[in-house]
Amino acid sequence: MSQGKLEKWEESFIPEKDLFFIREEDQDILPEFGINCLVFSYEEFMNHPTYTDISFNSSYTYWTLSKDIKKVIVAPENVFSTLKDSVKQRILQIQQQVGRGLIFEARHFEGILREPATSLLAPYQFISDNKVFYGLQREVWNQLPKSLKSDILNRIALKYDEPGEKNPYKPTLSIANTYVNTYPNAHGPNCFSSTLFCASSLSAGMPLDWMIQEWVHPATFKNGLEQLGYKEIPLAKDALFPHDILVWKNKEERILHASFHIDQHYFFNKNGQTFFNPWKIIHVRELDEEWGHYQVQVYRKA
Repeated sequence: MSQGKLEKWEESFIPEKDLFFIREEDQDILPEFGINCLVFSYEEFMNHPTYTDISFNSSYTYWTLSKDIKKVIVAPENVFSTLKDSVKQRILQIQQQVGRGLIFEARHFEGILREPATSLLAPYQFISDNKVFYGLQREVWNQLPKSLKSDILNRIALKYDEPGEKNPYKPTLSIANTYVNTYPNAHGPNCFSSTLFCASSLSAGMPLDWMIQEWVHPATFKNGLEQLGYKEIPLAKDALFPHDILVWKNKEERILHASFHIDQHYFFNKNGQTFFNPWKIIHVRELDEEWGHYQVQVYRKA
């Protein structure tokens, strides 16, 4: 990982405000935050234009959150550091239990922690489900040595998704070659923008680089397929042509993932919208392992 990319990640890894997600049974913890915070209902929070921003969404991994959250605490970074250590640890335990992002198992930090970082992180260490975790908050992140931040980000990136092997026998796609086995500089680029980038660039006869950097939602992706003349065809994924697109949907017909077929069952793919998810070329077997329990459909350009 280049130092320049890591520096960009360091700046946006933890958003400027702390978010804490609270269930019904956790609401006795609310007075501990004091008055220097805002208490949102979960519904209002999830419709708020500030907090649906890509940086908050990706860092706190909204898609992994529990369905029984009732309240969301929004606080400036200087609030959490003033709480008692026992209160901090209980709050972080709750965040791990509800699936909030920026919570990491301690094993990911083994071999890279040393003073003063060990002491700085001690109040943010807690036990949940018989495992040791660290909750990373902005105020402690800002105090960590730069070299440790780089080490942590490298570890987390490998935890999310390792770049693929460079295999000369894999088919390549010239318009996407500069992106293969690289990471974005910021959160946002996802499977939908990566797939539309490939299809649109081939149609345009030139790489539309701006498009691969977008955070594309399912409806926009579907509109893009229609603009490009792609239509669903009644074929199994074993009968693919180059430049076909595979789309996975849930029982409610919501599009969850898409990937662009290069050739010989190899795909240009990106798993997720975080900057820890690299672009890479993978075989359909890997897609089956990740998405095989969903309904898959083939789209082909008419």
